[in-house]
Amino acid sequence: MRETLLDLLVAPGSFNALTLEHASRSNGEINAGILTDGDAHRFPITDGIPRFVRTDDSGQIQTADSFGFKWGRRDSYDDGAMAVTSRAWQLERYGMSSSQELRDVFASHELVLDAGCGSAFSSSLWLDEGWTGEWVGADISSAVDVARDRIGALPGTQFVQADVLDLPFADGTFGAVFTEGVLHHTPSTERAFHSVARLLRPGGELFAYIYRKKSAVREFTDDHVREQLTSLTPEEAWEALRPLTALGQALAELKADVVVPEDVSLLGIPAGTYDVQRLIYWHFAKLFWNPDWTFEENHHINFDWYHPTYAHRHTEAEIRQWCADAGLEVIRLHDEEPAAYTLRARRPR
Repeated sequence: MRETLLDLLVAPGSFNALTLEHASRSNGEINAGILTDGDAHRFPITDGIPRFVRTDDSGQIQTADSFGFKWGRRDSYDDGAMAVTSRAWQLERYGMSSSQELRDVFASHELVLDAGCGSAFSSSLWLDEGWTGEWVGADISSAVDVARDRIGALPGTQFVQADVLDLPFADGTFGAVFTEGVLHHTPSTERAFHSVARLLRPGGELFAYIYRKKSAVREFTDDHVREQLTSLTPEEAWEALRPLTALGQALAELKADVVVPEDVSLLGIPAGTYDVQRLIYWHFAKLFWNPDWTFEENHHINFDWYHPTYAHRHTEAEIRQWCADAGLEVIRLHDEEPAAYTLRARRPR
């Protein structure tokens, strides 16, 4: 970590100032040491990353282990095919014409937090050698080390291991907070929302992707599968889910359409013509399959959904209320896909 990161960090919870002790440095960076506050709390710096995680919530620990495992499997997302699709999808959701436009928006805020960065996959879709601001990636899991390995050579990048519900930053620290598919993977999406919203400066912007509630049968199936998997280790769950991904592949390869002649309101299914795999995917069970991706890439998406203990789903009304409660103006709330809402909101100046 660079010395400049010390200027941003405070003790989580108390927000007391931190003092660096027993520092080990090389090449102008801090590799190891201890951060202490006035209340005798001690937070280690190891491998150049300050570590602040102190949760005892078993569900959150399981969720962190799940994502640490998933992002550690770089063969399941890092060969480029997933990035191509994900980049286009990200730009569509945020209403941007190019990655350059999105990068320029973040750069205009100068200091950006990726809250729940994982391996920095979502940020890496727009963050590259042209980046001119400061970017801090924070994640509760070991994925933060993967993020450092993936993008740590880019200028202006820093890394912190911390819980989104217990972040080591004072109110109003950041010009922008980017949190893609993270807040709903905590004990409380609403608390997580407010935990990151407080970090915005006047004029600062929040960029978030939050799961939405699905059709009744899909909601039941999601919970049913998750309940069977959360007690398994990540390795066991990865293997247990393979037949589910294979079923998604088999359904997609049928290349058959189903016409739903009128709204099936009792099941929450709108009228229309559906590919059979997508009809089942959206309304009965998440059996993700993209024919342009490898089996492992598709499997990564299904594991991401089913294994973590926490994967809350929400309504548009809830999200708008959270923004109002936090004093944020909604700039954009993309609701054109059944999976989630994509939010861009601003703290007034």
